[in-house]
Amino acid sequence: MNDTTTGRQERAPVLTGRAPRRGLELPAAVAISWSLAGGMLLGGAAVVAMIVTDRMSAHLLLLGSATLYVIGAVLGLVHGAILGVAGRPEGTTVRQAFGAMLHGLFYFPFGLLLSWAVAGWVAAMPVALLGHHIIGAAISALAWVAMLATVYFAGSTALHALALAYRRWPDRVPGTIMVGVTLVALLVGFAIQPPTIWFSDVRLTYPGATVLALAATFWFYGPIITIALSVLRKVRPMLPATRLLDRMHTWRGVLSRTGIAVGSGLAVTLLAAPFYKGPLGIPTDVERLGLLPALGLALANAVTDELFLRLFVLTAALSIAVHYLPRWRGWAVALAIAVATVADILLHFPEMEQLGLPGITTVLAYAVARMAVPAALFGYLYWRRGLGTAVAAHAAAGAAIGLLAL
Repeated sequence: MNDTTTGRQERAPVLTGRAPRRGLELPAAVAISWSLAGGMLLGGAAVVAMIVTDRMSAHLLLLGSATLYVIGAVLGLVHGAILGVAGRPEGTTVRQAFGAMLHGLFYFPFGLLLSWAVAGWVAAMPVALLGHHIIGAAISALAWVAMLATVYFAGSTALHALALAYRRWPDRVPGTIMVGVTLVALLVGFAIQPPTIWFSDVRLTYPGATVLALAATFWFYGPIITIALSVLRKVRPMLPATRLLDRMHTWRGVLSRTGIAVGSGLAVTLLAAPFYKGPLGIPTDVERLGLLPALGLALANAVTDELFLRLFVLTAALSIAVHYLPRWRGWAVALAIAVATVADILLHFPEMEQLGLPGITTVLAYAVARMAVPAALFGYLYWRRGLGTAVAAHAAAGAAIGLLAL
């Protein structure tokens, strides 16, 4: 018998998982740097801008800086955490990315305290300069350098994470095209008709509308397009439009879809004509804006509405309906179209209120003819013929209604 102490070879213990790292990994670096940069930009640079433009009193500097710092830090942390998980390095799981963020919380409180002090000194720059406080101005200048360095680091880590997230995105080609088209549509639509803040009379200037278009594209349409394309892959077998993909690139397929879109647009126009040509005399977009702006606005609205209401809302509703009604596919489709139709009415209801329609009967008739029926038709076309046909039909309807003025 071999001696157990000398004849048996000892085996090294097998370690599973990844060894913890001392430094910050990419998910944690993105989340923390975005939080610190957001707090300093909003609690420091934004306060300076408001003081210089007389939109904030210097007496409110401390309170305003602290409040805006908290808002900026929270918003930065939320966005940074999402980007950190989506842009995690190759081979890193979602759970490991969250683990890296939890590990980074050890450094986070110290960073928050330091960046809060930096934001305060950044915000104090106008007061230091106006009061000719040389030491204070010098400290403020150093604070600006620290803030810019943090913003640069946050931007560089974000670009790295974005590259990894984009490479991992399975629908990056159609998704990128849709996001780009959405941005162009919003910029064109806002240039033609500057948006008004919901439930108020505040109309944005074009610079403000441009910022809103960028924010809406990357903070709203980008995420919903990503989610919708992911869900669409699961419900694709239920969409007859997917069986037409082989024919959509042929001339016959293009002509067929164009004819359906134009015909649907004309049908919607005939239904809406009494409101524009009848006793009500509602002005069309051509009468309000001119021919070319009205046509551009019709196309821009068709793109943004269909991406949100049909690609996102209808697709998500269809996925949920199919899950709970697996044996009633037809009812699931009808329910999804109905949900998107209700969302369409709610989205455009403020516009209808501004028309000043007389009487509840006229309001209901307008809601049915101008919102419910077109929305249901566009939903059916999206399900049956695809997103392109729904967008084309929506644009054709908007253009044809505008041409009623000619």
